[in-house]
Amino acid sequence: MIAGLVSTVLAVLVLFMNVNLKSFTAGKSQTALICVSEYTRNFTFGFETQVVDFFWIRFLQELDAFNQLTIAEPHLCPDKTSSWHFHLINVAFDLDKKFYELYVHAPLLVSITIGDVKGGSVLFDKSVEAYPKSWTILSRAAYQARIEEKNKTKAAELLYRAGKNGAPGWVMSLSGGLYNESGDRRMAEQIYSELLADAKDSATAERLKLKLDNKLKNFNIQPNTTDQKVRE
Repeated sequence: MIAGLVSTVLAVLVLFMNVNLKSFTAGKSQTALICVSEYTRNFTFGFETQVVDFFWIRFLQELDAFNQLTIAEPHLCPDKTSSWHFHLINVAFDLDKKFYELYVHAPLLVSITIGDVKGGSVLFDKSVEAYPKSWTILSRAAYQARIEEKNKTKAAELLYRAGKNGAPGWVMSLSGGLYNESGDRRMAEQIYSELLADAKDSATAERLKLKLDNKLKNFNIQPNTTDQKVRE
């Protein structure tokens, strides 16, 4: 009983010191945001779920929009390159891998709303690792890879995986287009072939066939069903 009470008090104290330190100096109205240390994960005393819930609530409370393309000054950590929000969610990810909604929403908010693109990419990679079959997470990670990281190959792979795990059909088509743009023509052709095989109606099948034929022509590949060879 006493041990549980002491653990609770210590947990609250650690959270207070790592997440929110109010200024008691006269004349100051702003709350100082202290970036969460990675060592915080070692001081949860068995209350990982509660700590993550608390972190998520604090994250949402500080989700101010400064309409900047980069991290706003009040959100910057001492290293001047990462955000308070990133460090908070990064530790939360390590503490609770079953909080699906956190993995779905937090990376995009960190990247777009806060402007911490690098931190958002780290969080997206962790999200994909934790939920490798969630097409929602995979498609959002693909956005991050394509738009923010400018990595077409990575985006194409993520979209392909999303398409394989229940995403709308156009996602696979988009993946094929990105593979084509990145130079991986064989993969692009494979994706369109798969789409053609899965087509439900004749109109869709015909449309996909025309696109596939066009791809084959552009790739300089002989449309031989038994053996496709790239002409030198």
